[in-house]
Amino acid sequence: MPSVKVLKVLAGAVVGGILLFVLAWIWEIHPSRLGSSLFSPLLKGISVAGGGLRKEFERYIWLTRVRQENERLLRENEALKSRLVELQDQLDLCKALKEEEKEALFRRYPRVLARVIYHPLSPFEGLLIIDKGGKDGLRPEMPVVSVAEGEPGVLVGQVVETTRHYARVLPLTHPQSAVDVYSLRSKERGLLKGRGMDQPLLLDYVPYGTDFRVGDLLVTSGLDALFPRNIRVGRIVRILPQRRQGFFQTIEVEPLVDLRRLSWVAVLIKPLRKKELSP
Repeated sequence: MPSVKVLKVLAGAVVGGILLFVLAWIWEIHPSRLGSSLFSPLLKGISVAGGGLRKEFERYIWLTRVRQENERLLRENEALKSRLVELQDQLDLCKALKEEEKEALFRRYPRVLARVIYHPLSPFEGLLIIDKGGKDGLRPEMPVVSVAEGEPGVLVGQVVETTRHYARVLPLTHPQSAVDVYSLRSKERGLLKGRGMDQPLLLDYVPYGTDFRVGDLLVTSGLDALFPRNIRVGRIVRILPQRRQGFFQTIEVEPLVDLRRLSWVAVLIKPLRKKELSP
């Protein structure tokens, strides 16, 4: 009598044969159904995974494009900001030039407009550099006045050196600067000297008791053969009680121009003297 184990094997073989017969019959009639039925779970898994990968790839492409667009917009924004600063600077200059036309000084003297391209860092270094030079008609000892900052037509200093394209300007605050001035109120004269960028100017050679007062407006006298008469320079801010050299007053003057804020100046073109015209 066959054992239970043998019966199980025979039963399995019969069932397997029946399954193979059924599969063969299905294959003969609808082979595509058989393939799809067998591989549909695998294909479905592949399809789901592929769909997920496609979505991630599309998201990556979208993020890349967004980042590139953001970078482009940032560059464009910086360029527009720079252009806005330039336009604002030009607008300020145009307004200043319009105000200049009211100045009698600019109606009497031709001028060359120049941009300040260097400000001294040290109070005693002192010299400014502008972007106009010999090719523009500039020469040493030509007066330089303010344009866009503060009051137009205020004395800045004088040209002391030129190259073809640039010039160096000695500001009135420099220790080597000296300007002959007088008070519009009292007509008293003095020599205005520089003491450094952060120091008030010193009105020198003024005898004790001369009629100067705090608040007096000082202008160029025109008697030093360097600066035209009546260019505004500064105001007296302090008269100290101590005497200098036992005879002269100590008078401090605040310049009307803030040299640290200068961006544009005008150089007054003076006519050539006879000795400069001779060969």
